[in-house]
Amino acid sequence: MVSEAQKEATKKYRAENPLKKTYWDRKGQARGFITVDLKRNTKLAKAINENRLQYIDDLKELQGDIQQRLKDLQQ
Repeated sequence: MVSEAQKEATKKYRAENPLKKTYWDRKGQARGFITVDLKRNTKLAKAINENRLQYIDDLKELQGDIQQRLKDLQQ
């Protein structure tokens, strides 16, 4: 369980570091799409299970996008 003091400290840190918060939020969204538990009864899991072949294609596309981005950043 998280203490009230820790919750307040987290809230304060996020308020003082909005760019980091944005970065972490977006990273979490991307990771959530990739690592979703398809056995859970969530809207996302249901949507993916209904469109599994599209999801596989999308993951492959994201993989290519990531590889290209890494190449671009390392130049």
